Amino acid sequence: MASRRISLLTMVLVPAMFAATTAGEVAMEALTTEHFRLHLAMSRSDQGRQTVLDLEALWRQYLATVGGMVPPHSPRRRLEVFAYEGSEGLRALRRDMPDLVTGESPFPGLLALPDQLLVAVDGAGLLARSDVAVLFHGVSHLMHDAVLYDEGVNGSWWVREGIATYLMQTVYRKDRSFSVGRVRSSEGYITDVSPAGRVAATISFAEEPKKSLDALRDAYSKGQHVPLATLLDHAADEPWPDPVQRDRAAVESWVLIHFLLHGPEASLRPRLARFLALERKGEGGSEAFRRVVSGELERLQPMVFRYTRKMR
Repeated sequence: MASRRISLLTMVLVPAMFAATTAGEVAMEALTTEHFRLHLAMSRSDQGRQTVLDLEALWRQYLATVGGMVPPHSPRRRLEVFAYEGSEGLRALRRDMPDLVTGESPFPGLLALPDQLLVAVDGAGLLARSDVAVLFHGVSHLMHDAVLYDEGVNGSWWVREGIATYLMQTVYRKDRSFSVGRVRSSEGYITDVSPAGRVAATISFAEEPKKSLDALRDAYSKGQHVPLATLLDHAADEPWPDPVQRDRAAVESWVLIHFLLHGPEASLRPRLARFLALERKGEGGSEAFRRVVSGELERLQPMVFRYTRKMR
């Protein structure tokens, strides 16, 4: 999906805590700061629980991971996040903010006001169960799109997915296997920025009966993987031929980012920074990776396999 990019560097992200309401009741709450506003509209069935969205921690971690290597863009934008799940939550959004919600379908029937970013979250019950790590994964996609890429650049699938999963696993390390026997996925895309400054974006959730993230990582360490050159050349908007290959590519992307940042060769991190400078302009891919990072992919692959067994 080709996307125009915006910068979120200067936005202020703060933690938000939302207490549960009575079962079946639709919660509509908002947190507003100078550059960040979160609206939550959803049906709650988890009485007594609380959902903590520590977006400030995620933003700090993102900048520590990537922001120091690639200078972000500078324009200031307001982040407008609309979280809803299910028909009741969507009806609450339409009732309380009819000027922002249009059409019968949430995708693409949500619009943003000028100089704001609107994110639609279709939770499928995940937020109500406090699976905020998955929300962070989707939000980190948006941060990554906004900070790293020049306008109009699509980018590489492995960089986008690897950094998002790295952040989720770093910020929520204790939730590495955050669902027993399942991998829950989320995606976030900045879908349009008009000449007038109108911004739209979506985050979608899916709950899929897959192996846990740790199980997939263990399988990868034993050689069940996508060829490294194939992974490096896969564009962000290019679909994978089957779910198994996509799962393997997702785990391999996460492991590769982790290896380049924390692996045994200290020279790899500055090489990754040089590669991301090319990636930013749409000049990534396996040949650039060979030239800037590793020299020989055939030598790198077994090193990453061995590193995977030691990852924590």
